Amino acid sequence: MSTGPRATQPPLRPLIQRVRSTQVLVGAWHEIRRNAETSRSSATRDEARKFGRDLPRNLRRIQDRLRAGYVFKPAKGATPSKGAGKAGKRPLVIAPMADRIVQRAILDVLQDAPDLPAVRQVLDTPTSIGGIKGRGVEMALDLIDERHVAGARFVAGSDIAGFFTKIPRGVVTDFVRANTNDEQFTALFERAMTVELANASILSPEDLRLFPTGEDGVAQGCPLSAFAGNVILREFDATMNAGGRGVTCVRYIDDFVLLAATERQVTKAMQSAAAMLKKLGMTIYDPVAAPSKAFTGTITAGCIFLGYEIVPGRFPPSAKACERLLDRIAAELKTGRAVMRDALKGEPIVARKSCYVQTLASVDQIVRGWAGSFRRSRCPATMAKLDADIDRKLADFDGFYRRQMDGLDPKGRRRITGVRLLQDR
Repeated sequence: MSTGPRATQPPLRPLIQRVRSTQVLVGAWHEIRRNAETSRSSATRDEARKFGRDLPRNLRRIQDRLRAGYVFKPAKGATPSKGAGKAGKRPLVIAPMADRIVQRAILDVLQDAPDLPAVRQVLDTPTSIGGIKGRGVEMALDLIDERHVAGARFVAGSDIAGFFTKIPRGVVTDFVRANTNDEQFTALFERAMTVELANASILSPEDLRLFPTGEDGVAQGCPLSAFAGNVILREFDATMNAGGRGVTCVRYIDDFVLLAATERQVTKAMQSAAAMLKKLGMTIYDPVAAPSKAFTGTITAGCIFLGYEIVPGRFPPSAKACERLLDRIAAELKTGRAVMRDALKGEPIVARKSCYVQTLASVDQIVRGWAGSFRRSRCPATMAKLDADIDRKLADFDGFYRRQMDGLDPKGRRRITGVRLLQDR
């Protein structure tokens, strides 16, 4: 007996069509825009603002390029220092805005596709946290809390040395090819992962060697790089968390922490991790030789993981994380003072430079971004001390501003305040 017509789901579109859909590209744009707004680079922030002013037309141009067989443009290579307490430089690949949107759109299609079970399995690994939609540092800390409640008393962890430069790009592409069965999409993915530098000729040989311009390695700064890392380490995750070990391995891209009830368990697990990664051509650090990169100890000893001290329940921000926040604010205020001095000399102030109000807005962005990164901390005394330090820096900056205002005419006051004069061109 017939029960009436059945509701059927429409067939899913080919992956390449999903990438160029307006919905996916708009979502990708918003992700890239959010990252750009908190970038330390004023050029990156300006590029995002300019792109957003004519968003519909710019997205249509991307769609046209995707239909024609999207060609990625050479990117800019930058080598900033790794930061306080860290030796060496970080090879960042800064692609044009349109290319970053397409890379993010590819990632979003992979993450949201219900018809790619092997990809879904990688993304659903419960102890893999970084670079996966809906997951973040807070989830890693929640897992540490859970294991502590369950009896974990010892931890060990490490970065994976030079991780992004060691990822075999061809292996990742082959995984995508085998599990999407879509050669057009795979070709786009492969092009999106390839690194070509527009400024290679002006980089020193030492700096140029840091970039993955050969067959292996993926770009730091590319939205697809974390996905590539998760694909390569899927067997590592499964083996390190296999039943019977009594060990949990929580991994955030190239940082991992091992938790167990006994010191012997985490020591043996660390040896196993080193052996597995060696087969992939990767190495980890020794906690004695590189204490800023690796650690071992009790779970309440305050070992540093993802910028937090591992103190279950509280997770204070590390001393270096607090120091970096104050250093960034101090640098921003120093720049603001210099720009105000230029304004007093009558030098033209371009739109992206910071006088008084722009500097305060930039400091606010820095503080908001940092607070978001450390919202899992339950340390009111630490936050109160940081606020007091920030208050002192802001008071000094405000005092400088008010001293410069003395005796200025209205035009001068407008210029150093940072509210544009219409007559200034």
